[in-house]
Amino acid sequence: MMGLALGITACLLVPLLAALLASREVRAWLRGTGSIRQTLSNAGVGVTFLLSQALLRGTLLGAYAALAAFVPWKLPNRAWWSWLLAFLLLDCIYYVQHRLEHSIPLLWAIHAVHHQSRDYNLSVSFRVGALTSLSTLFFHSFLALAGVDLVMYAALVAVHGGLLFLLHARTRFTLGPGRFFNAPIFHRIHHGAEAIYIDKNFGGVFLVFDRIFGTFAPFTEEPTYGVVGQPSPANPLAANLAPFEALLVSIRTQQTLRDKLLALFRTPPAS
Repeated sequence: MMGLALGITACLLVPLLAALLASREVRAWLRGTGSIRQTLSNAGVGVTFLLSQALLRGTLLGAYAALAAFVPWKLPNRAWWSWLLAFLLLDCIYYVQHRLEHSIPLLWAIHAVHHQSRDYNLSVSFRVGALTSLSTLFFHSFLALAGVDLVMYAALVAVHGGLLFLLHARTRFTLGPGRFFNAPIFHRIHHGAEAIYIDKNFGGVFLVFDRIFGTFAPFTEEPTYGVVGQPSPANPLAANLAPFEALLVSIRTQQTLRDKLLALFRTPPAS
């Protein structure tokens, strides 16, 4: 049944997307102010991520299912409030994961790929680190412990991922001033390279967690994009390796084995 639904959806969306992409104005809007080279680089990194998904997805879902099987309690699939609660939990976990990805060097090495783009458009949604699924499995395991079964998990992750994809559109449309719901214009802040924008607006679908924990910043002016002090490799393999090379340099500067291990999980103090 799910396969049939996906097939019908694809048959409806593919012709629509093809018609939209035939418009020069739509292509320019999707590309934003950046170059074709940057957009193609983002797409290339996305292909690398999809290849990693093809290799890892079945194993990761199997690991989630195995963990969920050990949990004796389950959220009832037929209750609407279960789906709402699970979605809120998923978005909360996304906030926690996202914030830790910006503070723990090992996680940042995986996530930094997403921030390398010098432009902001929908193609940035494809620029995802090849190892992202591995770190995500750890955080999503808490959903299994909360009683979210595999079917509910797979459905909610698909919906959540689709909504996150839209956050990189070049639009000023919002559902209010960012008190509850995220929007592309607020997520632009998160990708900004200016000091006032660093480590702000970690939220996924909701911004309420940013409001609660003091990480919300309003949009004031168009940011510049990219990772401060680091390149934006066009080659997908180089894009994935560059953050790990920077992490390795940081580790090598540490004098003791203990400090080298700690450098994986905390930023070394400035000398």
